[in-house]
Amino acid sequence: MEINKDEAIRCLNIAKNHYGNGNYAAALRLTKKSINLYPTDPAKAFLEKAEAAAANGDSSKQSTNSKTTSGTSTSFKSSTTTSSSSSSSEKKYTQEQVSAVKKILACGSDYYQVLSLDKKCTEVQIKKSYRKLALQFHPDKNNAPGADEAFKLISKAFTVLSDPQKRSIHDAGGGDPEQRGSGGMGGGAGFRGFHAAGPGFAGDEISPEDLFNMFFGGGGGGGFGPGFSSATFVGPGFAPHYYRNGAGRRAQQFQQQRQRQQNGTAGWTVLLQILPLLILFGYSLLSGLFTDNTPTFSLRPTNVYSQVRMTQSHQVPYYVNPSAFRSTEQSRAKLNRVEQQVEVDWVRGLQHTCNNERRERATRLNAAAGVFGIGRNEEQYQKALKMPMKSCEEIKRFGYNPDY
Repeated sequence: MEINKDEAIRCLNIAKNHYGNGNYAAALRLTKKSINLYPTDPAKAFLEKAEAAAANGDSSKQSTNSKTTSGTSTSFKSSTTTSSSSSSSEKKYTQEQVSAVKKILACGSDYYQVLSLDKKCTEVQIKKSYRKLALQFHPDKNNAPGADEAFKLISKAFTVLSDPQKRSIHDAGGGDPEQRGSGGMGGGAGFRGFHAAGPGFAGDEISPEDLFNMFFGGGGGGGFGPGFSSATFVGPGFAPHYYRNGAGRRAQQFQQQRQRQQNGTAGWTVLLQILPLLILFGYSLLSGLFTDNTPTFSLRPTNVYSQVRMTQSHQVPYYVNPSAFRSTEQSRAKLNRVEQQVEVDWVRGLQHTCNNERRERATRLNAAAGVFGIGRNEEQYQKALKMPMKSCEEIKRFGYNPDY
């Protein structure tokens, strides 16, 4: 497919890098992968060259091992060959390296803890943490026991967290999403590689070594790939970008396009979240528009409420609109509800007026009583006691007994 052409070319460039370093097996494997992604004439021609070199390399392996010099190898296999020529010198490591390796292995399948990140970390923070830890625990840099497994675990954590789909599965249930999803690879020493499902690798297995080489430009040890500036994970696949040939602009454009797509998805998500509130608000608004809030009655006559009526229970007068009240009058249940509300409003008005009468009476009594009996006006005092309390007397008809 045309969309895989750039990835195929990059894969071929890495294969040529391995070929130049004498790692013919890796060169052959990556060349085949390049052809599977997008067959090109240069790749087919280089495949024949790599196959011939790999065949010759197998027949003269012992001779090659004796001639290999330290510093020319940049892959894991060639570094092993170099170490065999100097097996007399024991590998050295520090106690800090041992402690660091134990700390990484103790994290298990908590990939955030492996990379020393939290669940809110960004894609940039994931890359930065992987770059730092991969250099620190690379077997060529760290000879402590278990460093190789720690390096694999770091690569695994980076592969999962840099893939949005795998990361969401990991966040939901923890552990290895590939192992839970397909019953695949185990953890620790059991796993040998990772499956990258993106367009960069078309589902092929990618080892921690290949991941490291692609991230740092193909250097297994020593210089770690001069000329390689950065690596970017796009979608669910891995897409290393070589800024020395102008691909940085394409990476930036792709990231901007992806950001716009994510922003659009986020907008729909927010809309779906507030949709119930919008529906509720619209329903309330429409209900207010189509609901008649005009009062059914009035306790005082007006131009509209001109017909007087009396409640059946306590003979409380109230006024209605003759034309509008006709439908209510025809329904016994509606009429009872209206008259109950009339009496409730009537009693509330009486209570308010009664309270005012009580306060007025108390004020007059205090004025007539004087101060400690001095200046008492007995006539005014008796008149205040006999002050009419019409509302308080009226409210007694409804079962209330005001204290006055």
